[in-house]
Amino acid sequence: MIQQSKIPKIKNLEKTFENWYSEVVASFYYEKTNALAEGINNKIKVIKRQSYGIRKFDNLRNLLMLRIS
Repeated sequence: MIQQSKIPKIKNLEKTFENWYSEVVASFYYEKTNALAEGINNKIKVIKRQSYGIRKFDNLRNLLMLRIS
């Protein structure tokens, strides 16, 4: 069905699936993600935005360690 489509975006989607097929299948097989790391990175970014004006890196680092733990 996808192979018969004439819509360019659908053709692009088909090519993407072909290129990433083994990775997509592996993601279902192993059921492991990097969600924990992404969540921590997001928390750090939010804290950095809220902490604008902190001059010393050590103070920012201590604030991050306090809020993430």
